[in-house]
Amino acid sequence: MKKLGITWLLLAAACSDGGADQAAKQKAASEAAKTAQLSPGQWETTAEVTRVTQQDKAPRPAIDAPIGSKTAATACLTAADVKNPPAVLLAGSDAYQCSSNNLYVSGGTLSAQLECTRKGLSGAVRMSIDGSYTADTITANQNLSTFLSGDGDVGIVSKLSARRTGECTAQPAKAG
Repeated sequence: MKKLGITWLLLAAACSDGGADQAAKQKAASEAAKTAQLSPGQWETTAEVTRVTQQDKAPRPAIDAPIGSKTAATACLTAADVKNPPAVLLAGSDAYQCSSNNLYVSGGTLSAQLECTRKGLSGAVRMSIDGSYTADTITANQNLSTFLSGDGDVGIVSKLSARRTGECTAQPAKAG
């Protein structure tokens, strides 16, 4: 019986030390997220379509984006861009010319509204991006809606991911 009591004490001590270590790691991660900034350098962004909704009765949407299709873009972030990244990084495609509104990049949280145009479309394309980031990665949900002068309006939901690939190899993108 005495051996059983000692075993329980040793087990309890081992568990409590692990709990303290885990709590310390979570606190450190939380503190790091509060001060995290995107790292300057070359970034690659991919947007994968997860849902498409036709918004009018047009025979087909103005943007052909089947579920599972992907777009990609690259951007060079300078030290000045880390708090105001270029819109192409968040759009996930260089097919759009965008400016960002209501941009929030702080504490590991990223949120933006993009106002875009696209060659061949008459009207606006609006994107909202909500997600998280570390110094070298971005993971977000992207909701795109078109507001066209003709038929073909569409809503597209995509999973956006970006990663820093190294030092800049291209000219810095203009912040938008």
